[in-house]
Amino acid sequence: MPIVMKRKYSLDGNYTDEQKERLTSLIDLFRVSISDDDPERNILNKKTSRYSDKQVIKLLERAIKDINGGQPLTKFTIYDFTDDSLLIDGTVVFSMIAEGILQLSNKVDYSDSGLSIALFNKSPEYQGWAGFLLQNYMRDKAEFKAAYIGTNSPSIFVGISSEFGYYFD
Repeated sequence: MPIVMKRKYSLDGNYTDEQKERLTSLIDLFRVSISDDDPERNILNKKTSRYSDKQVIKLLERAIKDINGGQPLTKFTIYDFTDDSLLIDGTVVFSMIAEGILQLSNKVDYSDSGLSIALFNKSPEYQGWAGFLLQNYMRDKAEFKAAYIGTNSPSIFVGISSEFGYYFD
């Protein structure tokens, strides 16, 4: 009979039980999206998860802030946002950008007598993936915002003002 281990989460903060359940669900989705769900496979990171739960929550907060920005302005939180795939995609994009910056700062290039060595130079790969994922994320975010305008009843009565108008004498 297989042994099933339950993952332990380190959720520091004053979270309600519903918020903890939501956060653990989103953390799991994020980890599956970046293949960080099995620490045993992460041999380069000493068989530990790439991101702590606290770091994932910060990335989730960054993604929801980005989703709320732009027109129409929204006031979603991590806990009431319904499109988990868009939230996770945004979180992955911001994690890739952070990893690319980290790789860039750790880059070591060496050249001597025509021999060139580039150690820890994964920044272009991260940049390529981040660009690809960013395009998809921005498209999905725009579609979400367009759908939000159509389903949000107060937005039906929004107009564009103009300095031109009728003048009666």
